[in-house]
Amino acid sequence: MASDWIYIASIVVAGISMAIGSLMTANAQGNALGKAMEGISRQPEASGAINGTLIIGLAFIESIAIYVLVISIILLFANPFTAPFLKLDTVRAENQVIAQEIEKIKLEAELAKYKEAAAVSQKAQKGKK
Repeated sequence: MASDWIYIASIVVAGISMAIGSLMTANAQGNALGKAMEGISRQPEASGAINGTLIIGLAFIESIAIYVLVISIILLFANPFTAPFLKLDTVRAENQVIAQEIEKIKLEAELAKYKEAAAVSQKAQKGKK
């Protein structure tokens, strides 16, 4: 079914995005930390300002990883791309229920005809006796 492919693609994309997002943010954090250490080693008296700026920068870099995580979770658990297929499955199920109800009504009408014919037949049998 088409929705199965969307689920599979969503899982693959979520996994790849988490891998790339984590790798890139780890690389950026490593570069930032390395440059901060380099700056502190050149000017030890500016270590307080460098540390403050470093922590804020690392928080911004880490927020990218959190955004990737949120998008991956959305793709896995609240996938917006599968909604049309879910609606289609619901409509198909409702159509099956309606078809079964129609069949039930037809069978009940046919049963009523047989019961009526049997009642007429019994009356005719009693009338002959």
